[in-house]
Amino acid sequence: MNNHSFFKTLRQKFPVADNDPFLEELENQCVVMELKKNETLISHQADNKKMFFIVAGSFIRNIISSKGDEKTVMFHTESFHEFMKAYDTIYFHEKTNYEIKANEKSIVIAFDYDFLYQRVKLNLPLLVYFTQRTEQLLTTLDLFRNFQLGLTSEEYLIWLYQHYNFLFQRFPAQNIASFMGISPVWLSKLKAKLTS
Repeated sequence: MNNHSFFKTLRQKFPVADNDPFLEELENQCVVMELKKNETLISHQADNKKMFFIVAGSFIRNIISSKGDEKTVMFHTESFHEFMKAYDTIYFHEKTNYEIKANEKSIVIAFDYDFLYQRVKLNLPLLVYFTQRTEQLLTTLDLFRNFQLGLTSEEYLIWLYQHYNFLFQRFPAQNIASFMGISPVWLSKLKAKLTS
């Protein structure tokens, strides 16, 4: 697959006509990146103003604690939160307190967030699209947090299986346990209990 073919995957996301000049401008901005498993896309303490779109593969977002421990806070795939960016750099002008690493061999398209932001402000369909996508992201984050705080570990695991089963098929158990706020051993016991 060449870069133009990868761009077609991104282009299909946008609710604009094929002859919209935005598409040509965006394609000229795009850089295709291929990452190996465990390769870092956004580093801890980075100042990264790129936006990334996952063409294929998956990523894990880990926050880095003050002790240097990694704690998984989000997962990304080509069909689940496929747009990624360094929120703290873009919105708060600070260096990142997390990192995003490839969970498997992955392909992303990178482009400048400021370029996209300027174009979106001038294009109502794009503005509506990105507003809706942002609301979806915030709703998902809120649901994850609310159910994690409001349910027992077992109930939360059942909820994740019911609504986000693909996580267990694509991501390591240690990252899912970290995301849930429990140990991998406890996750294994809970899974055994649910399947017995």
